[in-house]
Amino acid sequence: MYIAFEDISEHSHAVDVCIIGAGAAGISMAVTLAERGHRVLLCEGGDADYSERSQECYRGEVVGDPYIPLYGARLRYLGGSTNHWGGICRPLDRYDFTAKSAASETAWPIGRDALSPYYRAAASVLDLAPTPADQPITDSGLKRIYFSLGHPTRLKEKYATTLSESNTLECCLTANLVALESQNGKVTGAIFKNYQGDYRKVQARYFVLACGGIENSRLLLWCNQQLNGQLIPQADTLGHYWMEHPHATVGQALIFEPAALGLDEDYNVFLSPTAQSISSRQILNCGLRLHRMNAEATQELIDELADQAPTLAGRLRVWQAQGRVIHGAVLRAAWEQEPRFDNRIELSEELDDLDVPRSRLVWQQSELDRHTIRESMLLLGEYLRDHEVGRLQMADWLADTPVQLPTEGELAGRHHMGGTRMSLNAEEGIVNPDCRLFAQDNFYVAGSSVFASAGHANPTLTLVQLALRLCDHLESRLTQTV
Repeated sequence: MYIAFEDISEHSHAVDVCIIGAGAAGISMAVTLAERGHRVLLCEGGDADYSERSQECYRGEVVGDPYIPLYGARLRYLGGSTNHWGGICRPLDRYDFTAKSAASETAWPIGRDALSPYYRAAASVLDLAPTPADQPITDSGLKRIYFSLGHPTRLKEKYATTLSESNTLECCLTANLVALESQNGKVTGAIFKNYQGDYRKVQARYFVLACGGIENSRLLLWCNQQLNGQLIPQADTLGHYWMEHPHATVGQALIFEPAALGLDEDYNVFLSPTAQSISSRQILNCGLRLHRMNAEATQELIDELADQAPTLAGRLRVWQAQGRVIHGAVLRAAWEQEPRFDNRIELSEELDDLDVPRSRLVWQQSELDRHTIRESMLLLGEYLRDHEVGRLQMADWLADTPVQLPTEGELAGRHHMGGTRMSLNAEEGIVNPDCRLFAQDNFYVAGSSVFASAGHANPTLTLVQLALRLCDHLESRLTQTV
């Protein structure tokens, strides 16, 4: 049920878990734990619907490569960015959890087997459609991959009845975390502030911060600063190793044996390099997205080819006359970014309306990031050429040395990952494999900010798997004899 901000302290004395942030991770955890009979308080800083006063808290500074304004990169109200996401999901590849030869920092302290048991439950939360298994394309170094592309689920709407009627789940809106209290390795209280300047303190057995891939870092940096480092004594990596999925239109292809890539069946086809190609080409993971052109656009591509390769263009026209299928495809891509210490969230000197320092994102793509997308495109182009099934025309910027990434357009997927990195020790990360702050026995972090590396897949499914795994961990602690 919903409670007013004014009543938040009165209800918190019996709370098992206080979850801060009502996006994909926070709502999935709150509903799951409440259904198991635990007393949960879900605190959301935004309103029930979009409001400028809440969204304004996301405004921040970007330093480095061109990036989407932080104000518009995510949504800050009940349901979080599930209110506008496209519903595109797939798990990370098994090798995304390991140290890639080109970047050892991609290793997680857990493997995919730790998350696989939570796939079915996470798919149920997100209403994901089943997908076929990945299919290697013979002698290509590529595999055909699949995403769940169903109607996107709005968690705010899906769980509206639970949020308003549950006897074990209380939800408080406009409750913005502004401080934490800690004593003897335990968080003893969380201080919230509303937009009228009122404060309330929440006490709980366990706390979970689930405010997103920038906010988790910003809030922990601020709370740790106020506590003089008592919250996170070894904070060298706090806010660091921040990652995105760079996005761009990367070229065009003429496919004149379209069955080789499945273009006879589907309008869009998704490809990625195999684990062997990632190793041999010294790249990170990458998703290539082939969007089939219509007949008119395909013909224009053939006509353009006539100036550069008249013999091939003539052959294509003969094949067209013979009734052979030819498809043009626009190629877009989303690729993995190298986890780098220098990419980070910092606190700005400017304060938001809640008197919390705004975020400052320092973000720059590396030579390995650029190498990854260029080599992935070459991998596809070489396969089309060598097997005489098509030709690839890369975007002009990919031919530059060094590669000069676009400075406008889509730029990135708005996928904020890292900053509170999962690790085996406090020297290399912020949370342990159970997503708990190393120095606090009862404080956890949920969401994509704990990712040690990013793969190329959209992060929502993985972060919900992690959230449900954390539910099981908290369940085991909550049911222990006190």
